[in-house]
Amino acid sequence: MLDLILKSGGESQATITRTLDLAQSSVSRLLQSFQQDGMILTARRHSDRPGQPSAHVTLNPDFAFALGVSIMGDVLAMTLMDFAGGVRAERRAAMASMSEAAVTERLGDFKASILAETKIDPQRVIGAGVGISAFFVGEPRKMNPPAYLDDWALRDIEPILERALGLPVMVDNDGNAAAIGESLFGVGRQYSNFAYLHLTNGFGGGIIADGRPIRGRYGNAGEFGGVWTLFSKAYPNLDLLRTCLEREGASFETVEEMVQKIDSNWPGVEAWLQEAAPPFSFLSTILARCFDPDAIVIGGRLPRSVASALATRIQIPAATLRRDAPAPLPSIVVAETTGDAVAVGAAAMRLKAAFFT
Repeated sequence: MLDLILKSGGESQATITRTLDLAQSSVSRLLQSFQQDGMILTARRHSDRPGQPSAHVTLNPDFAFALGVSIMGDVLAMTLMDFAGGVRAERRAAMASMSEAAVTERLGDFKASILAETKIDPQRVIGAGVGISAFFVGEPRKMNPPAYLDDWALRDIEPILERALGLPVMVDNDGNAAAIGESLFGVGRQYSNFAYLHLTNGFGGGIIADGRPIRGRYGNAGEFGGVWTLFSKAYPNLDLLRTCLEREGASFETVEEMVQKIDSNWPGVEAWLQEAAPPFSFLSTILARCFDPDAIVIGGRLPRSVASALATRIQIPAATLRRDAPAPLPSIVVAETTGDAVAVGAAAMRLKAAFFT
């Protein structure tokens, strides 16, 4: 019920009853309990169809909060999310070093600055979600990141970040975190099954099935870049885009600087699109056949104008025709989550684990 109210932004009691196929008395009893706990707010009654008026129910944004953290190759971000999914504050910084000391110090500064700005009760912050560019290995859930995050390699990251933030921490792959955010606040409001392609310094992703993330045995479902490696395809991430732009005379110290400035009309973007379209089409075809999603979502740090241009070039060939009725194909769409996709998703991940489905 809380999940429905979160995704819709608010529903009438009558709609909740119809959607969840529950007895009206059960819905009333649950909503009364939620209201007594301070989790929901009810507005004046109105009628959404003939008959008895129905109360409009929304989540109380001040009931609880979570921090979301994004640890990428060259940038660190933090988001404070309220119980209704609203972003109350954001921090972001390009990082010359992603060492443990540099990251934990900056995260502590971010948290103190956000709490001072928002003046919320720190006791209402239930914890933090963290998305990091890495895959899980073994038990406990140690992570194996690229070389630029070498200080975090093969370590149990959660205790380190719990000490830095003074909060319970959940850590996940950055692609999974971004996909969760997209499922709640982006295309997930239209599609309950999608594959999320996460472009950053590297490449990964996440899978949402029936509105829930699929993580796999070790938490590494959605590591789509391995498909390209296996079939010796190009690896068109943002590092390659930066290289294409530099060939045309544009110079950037970091990927973060590039994504803050780039426009799809810049010289070099077209070369990247031409190189990226075939492997993305190849991957999308595999996902369409193996997963059968509603949509394939182009997301991550790729600027929207470039993501839109890429989406229009991805081609999924139709399967062999039978009786003039080919299998349906997924839509290719651009991510809709605003702000830092990983930080937003990581905060949502923490709230979702505590309160939602």
